[in-house]
Amino acid sequence: MKRLDDLSQLATRETADDIDARRLRYVFNLSTIVGGLVLIFFAFRQLGSEDHRLQLVLIAAAAGVWATFLYVRTTQQVVIGVRIASALVALLSLALVYTGGLENTGLYWVFPLLFIQFIYLGALPGLVVSTLILTATGTLLVNSDAIPASYSYAEMSRAMAALLTLMILAAISEFYRQRSQVDLSTRHTDQVIEAVTDPLTGLTNRRFLDGFFYPECRRQESSHFPLAVITCDIDNFKAINDKHGHQRGDEVLVQVSTLLRESLRGSDVVSRVGGEEFLIMAQRAKRKSAADIAEKLRQRIENLEIEGLPEGISASFGVVVADHYSELKAALLNADQNLYRAKNEGRNRVVADQ
Repeated sequence: MKRLDDLSQLATRETADDIDARRLRYVFNLSTIVGGLVLIFFAFRQLGSEDHRLQLVLIAAAAGVWATFLYVRTTQQVVIGVRIASALVALLSLALVYTGGLENTGLYWVFPLLFIQFIYLGALPGLVVSTLILTATGTLLVNSDAIPASYSYAEMSRAMAALLTLMILAAISEFYRQRSQVDLSTRHTDQVIEAVTDPLTGLTNRRFLDGFFYPECRRQESSHFPLAVITCDIDNFKAINDKHGHQRGDEVLVQVSTLLRESLRGSDVVSRVGGEEFLIMAQRAKRKSAADIAEKLRQRIENLEIEGLPEGISASFGVVVADHYSELKAALLNADQNLYRAKNEGRNRVVADQ
């Protein structure tokens, strides 16, 4: 997440995954609650029936659905719960076909149960599982003499044709739903990238730090700290603009930005946080190495040759290292103070906490 391409991948993934996770949670909760209640209703209706097979199927299915619902509520493992529910739905579909269901309507309940597989699993997995269910259903119907249910040839042929059609349409619908979701997520990500990117230099900005980097530092402290906070300010930048024009000043900003980006490690972060001010976050850097990084950058900026600017440029640096996230806010303030000290002491120098 330290570079914009990493941020793009992360933001796209998080956006798409978050949308799908919320959808899956809502669908799972609604389907298990409604399905569990329906199963209990039909199970009670069968209490006086002599069809003990159907009684057992309905009671076992209701118990399985509610147990899965409670498991997810307890563990928050929605994906595992959905897979269990998918297996229960598949078994229930075949059991209803086998027993005939209530008043021999079991075959017709396969239609909504088959569609649920696509809602739970998505296009391709749903198609695979539905194909297996349809194959097993066809096998039972071909051997209808060996099952308790009684279906006419017309019922069986029409049901199989309708189930095949439903499966194809559901797969196509779910495929394009997922594709549309990814497209929407990509457009959202593009907007996020634009918002957190400085248009002139291509570096990240304060929005990136506040919205992505600092929260990531809090979540995974051990991966980032000790964190070197390095502030950098181009010396006499206003004079450059006044003497050579703003276009030349923009060229200076672009070249300094490129130098900073190419001089740092891939895990480090460099952002433009003001007109001519940059903020560098060097991760897993101790105090001496942080000061060394700043000094290396200072020398490279001092040696930078810019066309139309024969006097060259320089930059001042303030350096502080935060050992823990709780110290980060203070480190940012102290790094600014060290930068001001560097300016006041003559510019083109590094001031670091010892």
